[in-house]
Amino acid sequence: MPSSSVFAVPGGAASEGAEPSADGLLLTKFRDPLRTPPVLRPRGRGGHDELTVRLRTADVTVHSELAPVRMWTYEGSYPGPTIETVRGRRLRVVWENHLTGNMPVTAVEFGRPGGPMPDPLSNYPGTEGCREVPGVADLGPWAAVHLHGMLTGGGNDGWMENLVGPGEEQLSAYPNDQAATMLWYHDHTHHVSRFSVYAGLAGLFVCRDAQERALGLPRGGHEVPLVLSDRNFALDGSGALTGRLVHKVEMVNAKLMRAHAAPYTLVNGVVWPYLEVQPRWYRFRIVNTANSRIYRLMLLADGRPVPGAFQVIGSDQGLIDRPLPVEGALNLSPGERADVLVDFSAFRGRSVKLVNTMEGVVPGGSSTRHDLLEPDVMQFRVAGRGSAGRFTPPGRLSPAFRRSTHHDLPHGGRPRWVVLVGPGSANVPELWEMEEVERADAEGIAFPSAGVVQVEDAEGTVTTLRRTAMRYDDGNAFTVAHRGVEIWKYLNLAAAPHPMHIHLAHFQVLSRENYDVTGFDRVVRGSARPVAFLGAAELEPHELGEKDTVRVGTAGQIIPGPNGTPGELVTVAVRFPVVGRGVHHCHMLEHEQHMVRPLVVGPAAHRPAGGGHH
Repeated sequence: MPSSSVFAVPGGAASEGAEPSADGLLLTKFRDPLRTPPVLRPRGRGGHDELTVRLRTADVTVHSELAPVRMWTYEGSYPGPTIETVRGRRLRVVWENHLTGNMPVTAVEFGRPGGPMPDPLSNYPGTEGCREVPGVADLGPWAAVHLHGMLTGGGNDGWMENLVGPGEEQLSAYPNDQAATMLWYHDHTHHVSRFSVYAGLAGLFVCRDAQERALGLPRGGHEVPLVLSDRNFALDGSGALTGRLVHKVEMVNAKLMRAHAAPYTLVNGVVWPYLEVQPRWYRFRIVNTANSRIYRLMLLADGRPVPGAFQVIGSDQGLIDRPLPVEGALNLSPGERADVLVDFSAFRGRSVKLVNTMEGVVPGGSSTRHDLLEPDVMQFRVAGRGSAGRFTPPGRLSPAFRRSTHHDLPHGGRPRWVVLVGPGSANVPELWEMEEVERADAEGIAFPSAGVVQVEDAEGTVTTLRRTAMRYDDGNAFTVAHRGVEIWKYLNLAAAPHPMHIHLAHFQVLSRENYDVTGFDRVVRGSARPVAFLGAAELEPHELGEKDTVRVGTAGQIIPGPNGTPGELVTVAVRFPVVGRGVHHCHMLEHEQHMVRPLVVGPAAHRPAGGGHH
């Protein structure tokens, strides 16, 4: 059973500081205290640890003015319990499926001719004006648990088609031999994850080690997880909220859906909570578990952004070398994590807000067109008294971490290319795996040609790429050598950003560059002229560490028009320390079913025997 939490435990509920939410949302902001997920610690079994986690259907309270919400959960809570482990202790987890009933989510869609609505129905609760998505109500409680970011072989990774039904169990072994960090676990059922994760199947996994403990970072009541997500709810006949989960999307045409965004922000499973804090340093472990929403987080005091409020000390995969201040917003796309320090000593006796923002919108302001009806995330109530403590952020964090240099990278081989493209004939965004074409062969191609993209880099060199696969079952999977290092280049030709996640691997982001993508013919779906380099873009502090998920594309406001937003090329250096069959995919869950491709990592000597598929 869950043990007591080592994270911050909030005080009792209070109404002081509560505020009304945006019109139509019907719930009071900052009425309920932040909840901290319970902690599960494994039992020692000689040379390894063991743990059993039960998947259960439960009624979860997410707001005191809302009826309990029927959810699929881990151990009856949303988020599920935080699994806390020690680095180097191998862990075996039995994931037992005790789920009951069908999918506890009402899935609906809406749309109108003429493109997206200026104030879409997804900004508001209820299902009026929508049509039900067929088949979702009858989905049974099958599950596949993926521990996102854990370096484990393909047989233990939670392969999305290896489902377990009620009464069955998934057995997973995790080496747990990577830097102290915060991962998260969630359902990965193929084609269904956008509904199953939305139903509540997500939780945290924290690994600690002696190196982290020696830094004296805020802990206990001053270390707080912040699990971000968004949800929507049904209305009854009188217009009151019922607590039934509603997954509501706008259809731009018959098949193309806008990325999901819901109006209620939850932190640790509580809608718009508050947290009472002391006037001192805190450590926040933040993860974006939303289906598709990107959170551009700012701290506001008296309605104005607090410069440098976030000091980033870690990314997806552990501590970086030194604290780095965030100038502007902290951008987290789905699946990304950030480890940050915040000093509340300047705000004694005051309240400050954590808000979601967009470029071109005043921080704290709303934008119905961009699904930001209610920008507030949570409130911090800073005590008027109390010691600020003696903590000073360490000047040096992880002595083991270092940024990759030229000498660490592979030389002589070609990079992998993954091109992200807007809707094609199936009216869904596409992920194209590409191969470089020899210059002599490229001279014989008539441009534009479907599936052929040319890229002109900063030096004026033109590389011609030919599509080799795009659908999940196209074959010719990327096949990688165990313990190999590869350069992957993600080129986004679409208007929307995509968070890209690689299983069985970690990577460092080497560069982010802007490209003119107007040369890409969106009808033919190939280059009429090369996609051309515009300029280098800066990496954000949380992108400078070890990663497993990276945003490819501009965060924040998307400029209207087919070519309004510059394309982006993100280059990463990927390491493959484990073997097996996995996937790489977009972590927008509404895109995961069609922007996903298999990935195989095998011993180097085995590759020729398998044909060396590339």
